[in-house]
Amino acid sequence: MNDTVKMFLISLITAVLVQVLLGPQIQRMQQQQQQGVPVAAAPVQVQPAPTQPVPQAPAQPAPQAEAAIPAPEFVGTTIKDARKIAVSQSIIIIQDGDRETPDKTPGEILEQNPPAGTMLTSTREIRVVVARAREAKVPNLVGKPIGEAKATLQGLGVEFTEQQKDSSKTPGTILSQKPAAGVKVQPGTSVELTIAALPLIEVPAVTGKYLNKAKTILKDSGLDAGDIKRVEHEEHGENYVLKQDPAAGAKVPFGTTITLTVVAPN
Repeated sequence: MNDTVKMFLISLITAVLVQVLLGPQIQRMQQQQQQGVPVAAAPVQVQPAPTQPVPQAPAQPAPQAEAAIPAPEFVGTTIKDARKIAVSQSIIIIQDGDRETPDKTPGEILEQNPPAGTMLTSTREIRVVVARAREAKVPNLVGKPIGEAKATLQGLGVEFTEQQKDSSKTPGTILSQKPAAGVKVQPGTSVELTIAALPLIEVPAVTGKYLNKAKTILKDSGLDAGDIKRVEHEEHGENYVLKQDPAAGAKVPFGTTITLTVVAPN
């Protein structure tokens, strides 16, 4: 048998086998196509696109809580000193109010919340109440003697200044006051008092007179002759007034002493 015949036989056998083995399958597919039933295609595997790495933000360190500290003792100290201490420990002092307390220094802390020794954690706040200066109402002092007015003000803890003014009123009488009566002031406030004084006296001229006459003139004017200075002089006789101090014409208060320079005995 030659090669051509062999090849023919092999092809024939192969065709018969394909028809036998695949024939039913091919017929079934043809029937599905005729009935409109889609034939499932072989699944196609799709390769996923390579994912790009997403940049991550650097992790932030978690805030560390402040260490708890005990609340200092502020009662009895002034709020000014307490704030200095508080700043060094990152503590905030909040003034919640004040109270008039006569036996305490103004600004002294009377109460604190939380009390001393309480552990302060995240909220380092301490609320305080401080002493307020005692207020005094200025009394009506006009018409009163200066001694009585001073005693009244000293009893209230109020300072005072005084100035004199010529007046027909009795010397030492209060003519006016500032602040006026009824005004509330704190201790240490100064009240200005205007006090009646006798009118200033013009010093008379006694130079050129003799001592006894000069003394009489000064006394009649409401003045006094003070120390007598004696000096040698060739032209004038004993007790002749050569000089006076203050000089004639000067304005001085009642009772001022006038110093006289006179001629010494020969």
